[in-house]
Amino acid sequence: MKLSVIFGEKPDRWGLRGDPYFWDYLKERAENMDILSSDELEQWIKAEYFSLSGKAMTDEYMDFAVIKQFAHGGMSSGGVDNRWWTREGIPLLKSRLTSL
Repeated sequence: MKLSVIFGEKPDRWGLRGDPYFWDYLKERAENMDILSSDELEQWIKAEYFSLSGKAMTDEYMDFAVIKQFAHGGMSSGGVDNRWWTREGIPLLKSRLTSL
């Protein structure tokens, strides 16, 4: 089983407009990866975020990065919301991983 299985159903809500594109980016990268532990999953997501943005993923209010490859128009275009990922995105994916 490949890691991409946990990215199947997208969340209904996002933090910023770049979040769904980051989700898709991670899903594509995970298609050739074996299942990870919960801790490894979180480390991997944060490492991918850092490699794209040059910033560490934090839980600080209004901390985000604009990633040009995810910019497709709109006020927060390309914005990836750290707080959404640390409070909702990563916990959701870890929960899906645990339920496999």
